Amino acid sequence: MITRRHCLAALGTLGAARALPAWAQADFPSKPIRLLVPFSAGGSPDLLARVIALQLGRQLGQNVVVENRLGANGIIAAEAVANAPPDGYTLLVTTGSQAINPSIYRKLPYDTLADFAPVSLFSVAPALTLVVNPNSPAKTFEDFLEMARKPDGNVSYGSPGTGNTLHLAGELLNATAGTRMLHVPYKGAAPALNAVMAGEVTACFLSTTAATLAVRGGQVRPLAVTSAQRIVAFPDVPAMAERGVPGMDYNGGWVGLFAPGRTPAPIVQKLSAEVNKAMQVPEVKDKMLSWDSPPASYTPEEFARFFQAEMDKFARIVKLANVPMQ
Repeated sequence: MITRRHCLAALGTLGAARALPAWAQADFPSKPIRLLVPFSAGGSPDLLARVIALQLGRQLGQNVVVENRLGANGIIAAEAVANAPPDGYTLLVTTGSQAINPSIYRKLPYDTLADFAPVSLFSVAPALTLVVNPNSPAKTFEDFLEMARKPDGNVSYGSPGTGNTLHLAGELLNATAGTRMLHVPYKGAAPALNAVMAGEVTACFLSTTAATLAVRGGQVRPLAVTSAQRIVAFPDVPAMAERGVPGMDYNGGWVGLFAPGRTPAPIVQKLSAEVNKAMQVPEVKDKMLSWDSPPASYTPEEFARFFQAEMDKFARIVKLANVPMQ
């Protein structure tokens, strides 16, 4: 729910151009920019951040440095950005976990709406991919459902922690398909994938980027995707909706850029324009498309509306899946 505080904060953000001298805004950027990524290196947010950061640095004439700041489902990195000077030099590259956390945690060290300024949406992936160990007895998604519905099936799935999009995909499958999967949280998507490869857990959900790399490497077997239709990256892998789980229509997550809440509007607009320009450079765009992460190119206003809708969506999913508050 948008409170009076959020409205006042929004008005403050619109007027925040006065927070820095005009010469400082015109000179932006005059030093390196940090992109804080709350997740481990090699995952989809990290890969997208790095390829965009490299091109962004070329355009701006300043180094754009990616810093992995892990912990607490993105909260540690988000808090650091919320408390950073609102000057555009410390930014947050994050995922749907930013929209989920208000529904999962009773108390956050920041206000999710007031303390962040949406800058640009990098990409929205069409689906997550459910994968298992290549030696798993589940050769098809139907096999997996049969195993996971048994009270003694001992089917587990790993995720980067409690309350992220990969965790909630499993909870939604439990709620809509009658499966009994046990959630096992890890400290990142890469450790969760390693757990599947080592046989510690039965399965995990992966972003398209991570799934593409793991499947090509023969590390996992894809069983199904969470979208309503099949996706370009895996045309031979069925959608869960076409295999008896019509309630599963779940995008593969998104990656976006936020600034501290009172960052002057001209800086936010400049960052957004430069990010969108960077994503259209053939080298960057082709790489994003190869990861099934098409550039979204949203304006700050469009991203703000998208983010609010995501918060509302995940609040409904958390309630449906009876995910306990932390």
